[in-house]
Amino acid sequence: MIRFNGFDLSKWSSSHWAKGATALVLAASMTAVFIGDADAQRSRRDRPSEEEQAENAVERVFSARIGEIVLEAQTMQGEGLFSESIATLNRALAESSINPYERSISLQMRGRGYYEMENVQQAITDWNAAIATGAMLPSEIVSMRMNIGQLYITEGQYAQGIDIFQLAIREGGPEVLTPRLAKMLAQAYAQAERYREGLEYAEIAYAGTENKQRGDYSLMLFYYQQLENLPGQMRVVEEMVRIWPTEKRNWTTYTALLAMTGREEDAFEANKIMYVNGMLTESQELVRVAQYYSFYEYPYRGAAMFERELNAGRIERTQRNLSNLANMWRQAREWERAIPILRQVAQVTGDGDDYLKLAEALWNERQLAEAETAFQDALDRGGLARQGDAWTLLGNVRHQLGRRQSALAAFREGARYPYSRRTANGWISFVEGEIRRDATNAERRIQVVRDECRFTIEDRMTIARLVGDVNEEGRIVVEVPERCEDFYNVFGQTPEEAETERLLSASADESIDADAE
Repeated sequence: MIRFNGFDLSKWSSSHWAKGATALVLAASMTAVFIGDADAQRSRRDRPSEEEQAENAVERVFSARIGEIVLEAQTMQGEGLFSESIATLNRALAESSINPYERSISLQMRGRGYYEMENVQQAITDWNAAIATGAMLPSEIVSMRMNIGQLYITEGQYAQGIDIFQLAIREGGPEVLTPRLAKMLAQAYAQAERYREGLEYAEIAYAGTENKQRGDYSLMLFYYQQLENLPGQMRVVEEMVRIWPTEKRNWTTYTALLAMTGREEDAFEANKIMYVNGMLTESQELVRVAQYYSFYEYPYRGAAMFERELNAGRIERTQRNLSNLANMWRQAREWERAIPILRQVAQVTGDGDDYLKLAEALWNERQLAEAETAFQDALDRGGLARQGDAWTLLGNVRHQLGRRQSALAAFREGARYPYSRRTANGWISFVEGEIRRDATNAERRIQVVRDECRFTIEDRMTIARLVGDVNEEGRIVVEVPERCEDFYNVFGQTPEEAETERLLSASADESIDADAE
């Protein structure tokens, strides 16, 4: 038994061909066998009605001669003999008596043969020629254009594929634009780098696809990224994180978007989730999380995490990472833990600023002799932003070591710079006064301590400004020696200055309350 698109033709005589014309209407099945499913559901929906077939009965018929050739070719294609089927169909197309409908069917079948033999361009040519015969129904033409559009895209001819798809949409109406077609159009526009035009179709495909696959999310995210649409990216990525909560790539994109949109604390929380769940394995990622900890929670916790990962070998032991760790311990005011790292960094870099940071830590730990050496090394190596302040601090250390003359020499160097002259000259006067005084009464002793504390606090305020140590409110905070606690607070203020600030603040609050009433 030989069947032609589902109809048994082996028993038909020549007289049956005209009567059985409708049995040879191939459009419904033709487009479905070319490329995948080719919207088989729509093919069934668009199968010509009996009324349409009746209207076209004169034109849509096979003669016995052409029908036999086409039947032979179809049998060959059913057996996978596509090259032979092409040769057979060439015989039909060469017949002078072939009518438009027969030519249309023959071209469609030959196009399928070329497609199966991976001769895509010839398949496109045949299918366009089939449309040009004028014998195809509108729904058949739309389906055929969809196939042609797909072939253009697979060949990298994106502009042609887009134009064919758009033509099919215009001819077939809104119902033709299914999520599947919208996705193909979006992919074609993306390949052609026509993102603004393709965005509409990407969004139609994304909204209309019920059971989305990874590629659906990736395509939509790609469009939003190319168009720098951060809210759109956030919506897609949040859904991806919800669906695939264990995938690092999704979380990484999510945290980056949070940071880009100013939601830094949320980015920190997302990074914590990744860290706790073991998603972060690269050195740079762990450094970032430690810095987040240091900035948003406790500097000590960030530094402790950094040091733990560094010792475990998960953070690379580079000069930069060591500097980061040292700065975290400095921020946490854990001078003792910062000193070994600062010393190592300074020895590696030989940079004056690194020796200055080491000197600061040593000074805060009251390791004065080593602090003096580090201050001197910093000055000798140069490159300091405020060299006069460093000289003044060196003089302070020497004074605390009881070496007044060498302290004066350092203070005089500091007095050469306008920004440090006042403090340096104050110390010079103080030290020279010390030298002149052999004995003093209790009141003078208190004044001496007061003056010494003033200079000490000024020095500490200077070094805090120099290295950028501020609290969460942006105010400089210093450690006040026990002997100076009666004279200065942590903000470097005398009791009188602190009280004045308090009164001014209270007055401002009362004024605001009065205005509110």
